Amino acid sequence: MSSTPTMTVNALTRFGDVPFQMMEIPRPTAGKGQVVIRNYAAGVNNVDTMIRRGALPPEATPLPHVLGVEGAGVVDAVGSSVEDLKVGERVMWFGTLGSGGYGQFTVIDAQYVAAIGASVSFQAAAATPVAYATAHHMLFDYGRPKPGSWVLVRSAAGGVGAAALQLARNAGLQAIAVADGEKLAFAKANGAVAAFDYKQGALVDRVLELTEGRGVDLALNSVAGPTVEEDLKMLAPFGQVISFGHLAGLPTGSAADLLMPYFNKSVGIRVSDIYSYYTGDPQGLSATLRAIAGDLQAGRIEPQVFAVEPLAKAAEAHAHLESSAVRGKVVIGID
Repeated sequence: MSSTPTMTVNALTRFGDVPFQMMEIPRPTAGKGQVVIRNYAAGVNNVDTMIRRGALPPEATPLPHVLGVEGAGVVDAVGSSVEDLKVGERVMWFGTLGSGGYGQFTVIDAQYVAAIGASVSFQAAAATPVAYATAHHMLFDYGRPKPGSWVLVRSAAGGVGAAALQLARNAGLQAIAVADGEKLAFAKANGAVAAFDYKQGALVDRVLELTEGRGVDLALNSVAGPTVEEDLKMLAPFGQVISFGHLAGLPTGSAADLLMPYFNKSVGIRVSDIYSYYTGDPQGLSATLRAIAGDLQAGRIEPQVFAVEPLAKAAEAHAHLESSAVRGKVVIGID
């Protein structure tokens, strides 16, 4: 008599402080077009901390819930109709809520999986999909700046920020980083041609002086709140602000209040949620993920891993991400 194979996970059992519990649950199986991945690392993201705090509707993440929307490991099983991935292949993956990265195994559609080769560590690969796909999509699908264009990146020492700086540098763009003063050197090391401390004030004046009065062609803004209005003042003609993440709350002010003062420059504001791309253009995201994997294998990008915690210490991993000290990504290692 055979028993159902199980796996170890660190699951949310309630919302709030210290809600994690190690447990055994059934191991997933691969359906048509899917693969099962034996995870060896998982990326920690802001959405994970939001779910833990109960900031999302409870029905979206019924308990117990296994967090983790990105990871890396080895293909353990392949479903029918999957032709480009093989058992034993080293891969990274990008999933939605419920993908279960904080566990030993994940089942996911093969189109959201990319091979990473033998030279890339699982920790680096797990830190790649969300940050680099988000930055790549905003830069090259929304922004489409020409080589030499100026790009402003707020929260430049975060996972998406560091990814955007590296991708901008590789594309011949001139990136201006905005971050805490203690993180400016980190931003420059990741590709910023200039870095400003947002706490020192006069940001608009400093950016306009650097760009010889023209302003930036694209502003990637994960902060929102009152900073979107500040970014509009720094836009060049036909420039745009892309608001995502909203770490400081939703943008303040109406569209008319924000845009009409800059009517003569034909500027714009748009919002971005990577999961719109995920669900609305899965083939596009799949191509982006594979392009990023190619850059990773070739060494053109280098995910910045700030800390690695074992699966049993997911709470400590969250504490790293929520601290002001974090630079780059936090990763969970899975035995």
